Amino acid sequence: MVSEITPRELTLFPAIDLRRGRCVRLEQGAADRETLYATDPFQVLEDFAYRGAEWVHIVDLDAAFGEGSNRDLIRRLAQSTSLKVQTGGGLRSDEDLQEVLDGPVRRAVIGTAAVEDPQLVARAIERWGADRIAVGLDARGRVPAVRGWTEGTATDLFDLASSLTAAGVRTLIYTDIDRDGMLVGPNLDTAAELAERSGAEIVVSGGVGKTEDLSLIAAAAERSAIVGVIVGKAIYEGRVDLAEGLQRLRR
Repeated sequence: MVSEITPRELTLFPAIDLRRGRCVRLEQGAADRETLYATDPFQVLEDFAYRGAEWVHIVDLDAAFGEGSNRDLIRRLAQSTSLKVQTGGGLRSDEDLQEVLDGPVRRAVIGTAAVEDPQLVARAIERWGADRIAVGLDARGRVPAVRGWTEGTATDLFDLASSLTAAGVRTLIYTDIDRDGMLVGPNLDTAAELAERSGAEIVVSGGVGKTEDLSLIAAAAERSAIVGVIVGKAIYEGRVDLAEGLQRLRR
């Protein structure tokens, strides 16, 4: 099967973070630093499609924090749109992945379980293929965080990335937690180093605050296997126009 995201194609993933069924954003992943942007995620999804997006990145914050699940809502959102849906948050078992991937969702993002249960990742790739599985590496510096970013680990970010690609992972979603929701620009140096040292394709997340940041990402992608970027808060606050952003990433 040919991957839908290749090093020659940059993808902009507008983000929907779901908490109690609403579209929110958190600063640096902190549950008590929440901003509500929309109460109707279906309308948000429709707007993304109207503005030309091809993918959407949906995070189940309730599942990530162990406070419930938005999985049924995510399934209905995926059924309602032509957009390809990539989703993560609380996917920590074979049953969780089956619940997501046996439906209309195109790709599942494994986070905590990639650190705590590496065999889950290997089984998932064997069952569904590397195109339908990504691993989210969320880190403060070189320290990956788990369980909704509430706990640090003793694992080095670059060592973890290399072990994942050795197990067959093709796509890593790298989030610099300190920049997430802060609009200060993405951490492209670490993203490029991750791509080089692991051999994976990297989707950058966290920090995009203006349209010019997307031009910097496009330039970095000319020199590394950065293949996409997730943008949330900057779109909701009008700092990045989605249609213009898509143009900036086209080559």
